[in-house]
Amino acid sequence: MRRRRIAAAVVALSLLAGGIADATVLLLQDPRTGETLGVERVGEGDRFAIHYVHSFDKTPIREVYEVRGATIVQIREEYRYHAIGLEYTEGNQTREGNFTVLRMERRFDAFTVRVARYTNQTLVLDGERRPLPAYTDRWNSIRFSVRRVSYLDYLRLRLETHL
Repeated sequence: MRRRRIAAAVVALSLLAGGIADATVLLLQDPRTGETLGVERVGEGDRFAIHYVHSFDKTPIREVYEVRGATIVQIREEYRYHAIGLEYTEGNQTREGNFTVLRMERRFDAFTVRVARYTNQTLVLDGERRPLPAYTDRWNSIRFSVRRVSYLDYLRLRLETHL
């Protein structure tokens, strides 16, 4: 009953406020079923990161992404020590504090991350940390993409994934 009232109020307010306006969102989905696991509002040039601990070397890694239109661009990979599976190049890397920073321009329409059991994966967006296991069970995957949706669809997705 409560959900229906909230949904009705959201729809009414959206229609009054011109609910057909667009919103750009970071969409987190189950790649097998297409189920929406999470949705976060983002804008052009916004950055988000995925922090985790390397499964073998047990060192922290931070992957930084930027929203550009409907594309996600990985712009940095930061790590304390180079480990198996990390990018390596002689150029475009600097040392900042305790981290090596590799600058890159890797473009994705979407990318998928498997939620591992022991790597403490976290989505960092607007300074907030959201553990990936809060979106799905460990060993499942999350597909990240950027979409332009109507504001009404954004509100519907928020209600579905955050209640």
